[in-house]
Amino acid sequence: MTKTIKLLNNDYVKLIWNAAVILGAIILLSSFLSAQSNQPVETPRNSAVTLTVPQADHSFTFLIFADRTTGKPEGISVLKDAVVDANRLAPDFVMNIGDMVQGYNAAEQWLEQMKEFKEVMNGLKCPWYPTAGNHDIYAGRFAKELPKKQHEKEYEENFGPLYYAFEYKNYWFIVLYTDEGNPETDEKSFSKPECQMMSDTQFSWLKSVLNKAKTADGIFIFQHHPRWLGGGYGNDWDKVHAVLVETGKVKSVFAGHIHRMTYNEKDGIKYITLATTGGKLDRIDSNAGLIHEIHHVSLRKNAEPEITVLPVKTTLDITAMPSGIPSGQNNNVPKTASPSKTETNKKTKEEKPLSGTVL
Repeated sequence: MTKTIKLLNNDYVKLIWNAAVILGAIILLSSFLSAQSNQPVETPRNSAVTLTVPQADHSFTFLIFADRTTGKPEGISVLKDAVVDANRLAPDFVMNIGDMVQGYNAAEQWLEQMKEFKEVMNGLKCPWYPTAGNHDIYAGRFAKELPKKQHEKEYEENFGPLYYAFEYKNYWFIVLYTDEGNPETDEKSFSKPECQMMSDTQFSWLKSVLNKAKTADGIFIFQHHPRWLGGGYGNDWDKVHAVLVETGKVKSVFAGHIHRMTYNEKDGIKYITLATTGGKLDRIDSNAGLIHEIHHVSLRKNAEPEITVLPVKTTLDITAMPSGIPSGQNNNVPKTASPSKTETNKKTKEEKPLSGTVL
């Protein structure tokens, strides 16, 4: 009996010892990882200042492309330039807020436009994620026969789900569908409030995703129509806004459609519309939010997102820079030419912002 008790005691000691070893290893690993996040730089020099390397696990960037369509066919070249810019900026991924194809047509023409758009976007060196806009869905006035769900079938077969969500580095990205249409007639319109209501099915799904994301560092919402503006965009956004606010995690809601940049903030949520990335513009006027552009979003742990607007085709290829000073020339940088007196006296016409272009 005594021998049995002794064996049991030995097993108990071994169990405690093993548990202590595992706990110690966990503590050491945690300390190591913590030290890695604040690891000082290597240097043979003595300094009163300690420079440390930040933890990069939760730092990343993503870009947002705006409307491509309702413009000249040549607008596809703007999209190509945006892809070049994006590849130079090297984001983790690119979001698109809809109106990717001209649409309002039969399936055959729609598929041709889809292939052209995807061919350009697939030139990105990172993943990209679509959002369905009215041009992507409406078969409209140029189709001989109007399918019940219009181009929803073609969209989901070629672009992806009409609404979806994904998690990345403890942030959630939720893409909503704003053209479900009138639940009774299936009519689709962005100018009739009864056609711009979120269905019970999508609303329930949204709440379930928000519940999954309750421990996230932040949540971003993407949709085509700026529902928060009301009017033709419906009158049920208040219920959606309420569940977004309840999470305390939603950082921004992005939309397009009006082809103009706007910014509003409500209950700590930034509501942002983008202008265009190849779509129609009444004029180029940055003060009125009218440019071909990309939104650049940077995220760092325990910091608010930094959102910056970048005009398309403003990045420079470093390999296109001069390789050196030509022989026979000095190293002085040429002075910038001063404007003439006539130029400085010219008065510039002040352009007032537009109230918003609805397309």
